[in-house]
Amino acid sequence: MRPNEFQSFDFAFTHAVIGMALVSFDGTFLKWNSALCTLLGYDHNELLAPSPSVQTLLDQIHEIAELGESLSSMNINPHRFQQDYYQPTGHLLSLEVSVSIISDGNGAPLYYFTQFENKTMIRQMETQLQDAENSLLEKENSFLQLLEGLPLTVVITANGIVQYANSAGLQLIHAESLDQVLGISTTNIVDLSNYAILQERRERYFSGNTIGSVCYLINCLNGQQKYVDGFTLPITFNGNGAFIGIFKDISQQMLEDERLIQSEKLSTAGQLAAGIAHEIRNPLTAINGFMKLIRSSERMNDKYFFIIESELKRIEFIVNELLVLSKPQTTHVSKPVDLLSLLEQVTTLMNGQAALKNLKILPVCADQSIWINGEAYQLKQVFINLLKNAMEAMNSGGNIYIHVLTNESETRISVQDEGCGMTEEQIKALGKPFYTTKETGTGLGFMITQNIVHNHGGWITVESIPEQGTTFTVIIPTILEPEETVM
Repeated sequence: MRPNEFQSFDFAFTHAVIGMALVSFDGTFLKWNSALCTLLGYDHNELLAPSPSVQTLLDQIHEIAELGESLSSMNINPHRFQQDYYQPTGHLLSLEVSVSIISDGNGAPLYYFTQFENKTMIRQMETQLQDAENSLLEKENSFLQLLEGLPLTVVITANGIVQYANSAGLQLIHAESLDQVLGISTTNIVDLSNYAILQERRERYFSGNTIGSVCYLINCLNGQQKYVDGFTLPITFNGNGAFIGIFKDISQQMLEDERLIQSEKLSTAGQLAAGIAHEIRNPLTAINGFMKLIRSSERMNDKYFFIIESELKRIEFIVNELLVLSKPQTTHVSKPVDLLSLLEQVTTLMNGQAALKNLKILPVCADQSIWINGEAYQLKQVFINLLKNAMEAMNSGGNIYIHVLTNESETRISVQDEGCGMTEEQIKALGKPFYTTKETGTGLGFMITQNIVHNHGGWITVESIPEQGTTFTVIIPTILEPEETVM
C-alpha cells in the first residue's frame, strides 16, 4: 500500500463511527480507534492494560479467532458473535463483534481486524416489542408510552398512511408536532428514487413473503434528505391491521462509506494518469501535424480544420472524464442512464492505459440502447475498477472482452481477461476488508465495487480458471427507455 493510500484508509479507521481494533494473535490490542474507547468506557492509556471485563472480551475474540483455519475452511470469515459487556459504570452492553483474519500479500496471517457494534438498543427493542405485541389490545396506551421512550424512530402506518410517530421520529424528520405527520402518505416521506423499493416490499407482504429489513432515502419536512435503516413488522393498532417500522439514522455511516469510495476514486484517477497522457498525446500530435500543413499550404483546407476540431473534442472528453472521477459528489440522484453510452465512455478513457500494456479492449455489445436507473459516476467507477483489475492481471499483452447481454428485466455485463486467474480460495476471499492479491492493492476496490452494484439493485459473479483468465459479471435491473434522459 502506498503512503497516500495508507493515510486515507488510516483516516477512515481512526474516524469510523463504530469501534475498530487490530488484535494480536496472543489476544492483546495493537491499535484501536476513539470510538472503541468510548464504547468500552476507557481512555486510550487504560486500554494498554485492559481491565478484567475488557480482558474477558479479548479472550473471547482470541478463542473465536483460534478457529481461524476451520472457520476459513467453512467459508466463515469474518466471524460474528454476541458478547455481554459491563462498562466501568456498571452499565450492561450487548456487543456484536466481527473478527477477520488479516493476511499479507503471501497469505500469511498478520493479526485480527475486529469491529464492535453496540446492539444494546436493538436487543432491548426486540424484547420490548415482542412483549408489547402480546398484550397490545389490552395495553395500547402503555405500548405507546414505551415507543415514546425509545431512542430510535418508530412509525406506525396503515395502508401506507402514517398513524403514529414517536418523539424520535418527529425529531428525525424535523416535525414540530404529531399533527404534522398524521395522515401523510409514506410516498411523501420516502424519496421518489426509492419508490420501487417501497412498492416491492408491499407486494412481498401481500404475497405472503417476509418483508425483512430495508434502507430508505427520506425527505424531511425542512427539505433535508437522510438515509435510514430499519425493519417493519405487522401489528394490530386501534383494532386494525397496521405496520410498525423501527428505523435508525445512518446518514453519517453513509458519509463514511462515501469517503471510502472517494478515496478509492482518487487512487484510480492517479493510476490512470499515464494512460490518459498517452491518450492525449496522440490527438496533440495530429493537431500539431495539421497545423504545420496549414502553415505551409497556400490555401485553406476545411478537412484539416474538421480533423483538428474532432481531436480537440476528444481531448476535452478525456479531461472531463478524469475530472468526474476526482470531483467529490455531494448529491445522490438516480437517473435513467444509457448503459452502452456509459461503457463506450469508460472504454475510451481506459484505452490509453491499455495501449501502454499492449492490451486491447474489445466490446461486444447490443446495437440498441440499454437503459438502467442509477448514478452515472458511480457506475463508471464500477467498470473502471473491473477493467483496471483485468489489466493488472495481464502482464504479457492480450485482449479484454466486454460482453453485454440483456432482456426485459436485467442486463449482464461481463469483463473477461486472459490473465493469471484465481483459485477458489481467492475468489471466496474477494470483498473482505483489506484482502488483496496485489502487492500495491488496498483490498477495498472490489468491496466498494460490490457495494455500488448492490445499491443499484444488482450483484456481481466471478468465474476464474488459474493461468487462463477471470470473468467478472455485473447483473443489474433494466428499465424502459425514458422520454427524457440526462447523462
